[in-house]
Amino acid sequence: MWMAFLGLRAVVRWLPLPVAQVLGRFLGTAAYGLLGRYRRLTLEHLRTALGPAAGADTCREITRGVFVNLGKTAMEWFVLDRASPARLRRWVEVHGLSHLQHALAKGKGVIAVSAHFGNWELLPAALAGLGFEGGVLARPLRYPEYDAFLKAMRARKGVATYDRGSVKDVARALRANQIVGVVPDQDVDSLEGVFVEFFDRPAYTPVGPAALSLMAGAPIVPCFVVRDGRRFRVLLEEPIAIERSGDRTQDLIALTQQWSRVVESYIRRYPDQWAWMHRRWKTQPTSAHSPQHTADSHGESTRSAGPRRTLEPVLSLILCAVCSLLCAQTGWAEAPAHGEQAQAPAEEGVAQQMDRFTMSGYTPEGTKRWELTGTGASVESEIVTIHRPDAIGYDVAQDSTQPPEGPSRTAYLQASVAQVEQSSRRIRMEHDVAIHTSDGLWLFSPLMYWLPDQSELTTDQPVRLETDHMLLYGYGATGQTQLKQAVILRDVELLLNSDDDSAPGQAGKKSHVRITCDGPLTFDYHRYIATFERNVHVNDGQTDLYSDTLVAYLHRTNRTITYAQADGRVRIVQGPHTADSRRAIYE
Repeated sequence: MWMAFLGLRAVVRWLPLPVAQVLGRFLGTAAYGLLGRYRRLTLEHLRTALGPAAGADTCREITRGVFVNLGKTAMEWFVLDRASPARLRRWVEVHGLSHLQHALAKGKGVIAVSAHFGNWELLPAALAGLGFEGGVLARPLRYPEYDAFLKAMRARKGVATYDRGSVKDVARALRANQIVGVVPDQDVDSLEGVFVEFFDRPAYTPVGPAALSLMAGAPIVPCFVVRDGRRFRVLLEEPIAIERSGDRTQDLIALTQQWSRVVESYIRRYPDQWAWMHRRWKTQPTSAHSPQHTADSHGESTRSAGPRRTLEPVLSLILCAVCSLLCAQTGWAEAPAHGEQAQAPAEEGVAQQMDRFTMSGYTPEGTKRWELTGTGASVESEIVTIHRPDAIGYDVAQDSTQPPEGPSRTAYLQASVAQVEQSSRRIRMEHDVAIHTSDGLWLFSPLMYWLPDQSELTTDQPVRLETDHMLLYGYGATGQTQLKQAVILRDVELLLNSDDDSAPGQAGKKSHVRITCDGPLTFDYHRYIATFERNVHVNDGQTDLYSDTLVAYLHRTNRTITYAQADGRVRIVQGPHTADSRRAIYE
């Protein structure tokens, strides 16, 4: 497939733009006919979003246009790769440039929010061609060859690529008053998000742009590339502005809702220019399974082996290569939705109100194990709802006659609301849950279940774990209250950075290691051992290592990897050199 992609690229990149667009239209039309699963998924999402007002013929016509737009987009990327800034300016008209200039005048950078709309990769290239500096924040693709192609294409246009989790790089760009582009228009359940209205339905939406804006003071500027015949228009909107309430959660929701409305307005005006095959509403507040999951559950109906069967052998290899790139960028291929979330009890007839609430747990020997307090609480039957809860989990061994294993550590837990089942003492903490330990480890999640008597934590939501030298993202987690041990269940991304304190013998050298895996990741923090499982990928800036599992031993001061053992289908790539093995030692 990669060789077919390279062959197609070698031919198309030298074509005039109109000829490449004609080829893209042909490939998009062929994809519409052959890729029945994505065609049905697109139709289902259009009917759901646009409602009865959009008839069947209209939805089919828009669906065909969606595939044509994506086919053109892929072919245009090849031509864009060799286009000069002067040629880009001939292709693209920019409107609303004053909005961007006024936002940058504040000196805090700009967060440019766009969508998988029109030819979205043209947007940063066009702005870079006008002299604006910055880059795009993007999740690395699972296929390193396509990822390298996109990053190199952006770099040749003067656009940097910041991998998700590169907090320091993004913060540095904003401090330098540069533009950081994001396309957060997808339901990515491994990211922290909130529910906002999108086409009159709740949609799980990443809060990253809003969180960056609140943290750095950088304004959010919505911007889009609209296809206009053979040319393009870049449309820059006024910066998103809200009146801060002092409640960070409410401000995050308000900012996210504001830019989502702007994205929706463009999609309603140009519905055939958005990637509708993404399951935008797969996560729902009451159930992780939204109705559109049934859209592609039916098998392809049997049809006569007419012209389609004749074309399929000829087009399949080319379509697979093009669609692999587009799927990786637009998120067509999604992981199954997670299981149903537990719901908060219905509040009917609150029996009792309290100004303050305190609850504690002790070992049989009388040592305090944990404490939970709140500024107010309401009691209904077996459920106590605590407002602004604060909790402490002390480092007490299960057998309290023995000292805790490893260095002592205290955990502090905070959230907006907590609900306690009085019989089981199971505590549900939700909305901006933050856990930090006495030695500088932080964990964040929208929802966390806590069994304090067993010193256990669990969540099926996105998690983020941070120290001064480590940033970890994942989905779903279990662990101890003090976070000495934790298991991140899936979609793991770990960034290790020792810019400040290098490992022994590495003084003056910056090390930066990124590890991803499908999960689980078992993290034994007090022993400084991390075990990654399933599709492991390690990148240290010079070498890529792939394996089935990886056991990493971390430096106790700066958490860089000092030693690791990779097992199962090991592949090491360093420049043009590749090595394969069943086992490898990484230092």
